[in-house]
Amino acid sequence: MTIAILAGSVLLFLAGLWLIVRWGGMAIKPPAGGGPDQDGRTARVAAIRRYFWWANLWCLTALITGLLMTWPGGRLLMRILAATSPDSAQGRLTEAQANVGFITVDGTLALLVFGGMPTAFVASLIYLTIHRWLPPGRLSGPLAGLLGIVVFGAGVEPFRTSNIDFTFIGPGWLSVLLFILLAVLTGAIVAAAAGWYSQRLPLFTRGAVPAYLPLLAVIVFPPAAVLILLGALLVVAWPGVAARPNRTLSPRYLWAGRAFLALAVLLALPAFVAAVSFVITA
Repeated sequence: MTIAILAGSVLLFLAGLWLIVRWGGMAIKPPAGGGPDQDGRTARVAAIRRYFWWANLWCLTALITGLLMTWPGGRLLMRILAATSPDSAQGRLTEAQANVGFITVDGTLALLVFGGMPTAFVASLIYLTIHRWLPPGRLSGPLAGLLGIVVFGAGVEPFRTSNIDFTFIGPGWLSVLLFILLAVLTGAIVAAAAGWYSQRLPLFTRGAVPAYLPLLAVIVFPPAAVLILLGALLVVAWPGVAARPNRTLSPRYLWAGRAFLALAVLLALPAFVAAVSFVITA
């Protein structure tokens, strides 16, 4: 079973890399419109349709990212670190209550539900929020992944200094290298999936229902369902939030967004460097 799980992880991971190579240069193409459509629907209905277009894009992007990168990539990362850790680490319980060096079906499924999919949803949401502020082309996704791990790596995951796993799993430099690489690849596949699907996803109509089935992915990450519901209520109350996207294209907005990202990185960098130093020397 161990070999089957590892082989499946490798195949899924390679499929993710192929998608990055194949779709990595595609930019997100927002849906057209913003006011009443040709059928005479109100601006509120048009805004709701736009909103669920973005929500569906988020879910599909997260689904692809989770199944083809964060889940199999995390499984392979753990296998590598287990193999390179000292003999004294074998069999020890990690913070997530997993035994180092043992690969099980239950543990792999838990990694999907509690690690792979939540990470994919968060990474996808971050990218869809900030993608306009990033340089266009193939660098946008990897840069988003790098920004994400710098800003959140020390306080959330994976480099929390309170994580006892780094005291017996290692070497530390390899842990840092692998987690940063996985973050960069996660950003890359998020950008590739979002760019590809955005150019094919129509606004919601009765005939487009199958294209919106990815919304069901929130089943594996309920916080996404709550967030989508709250966003829908906001759009119903304030249609302008989703109905006039051209406001976000102004140079003032662009530079303000990039300044915000730069400030976030500068503020997070000291803690990130300290956390990385802890992991390397633990």
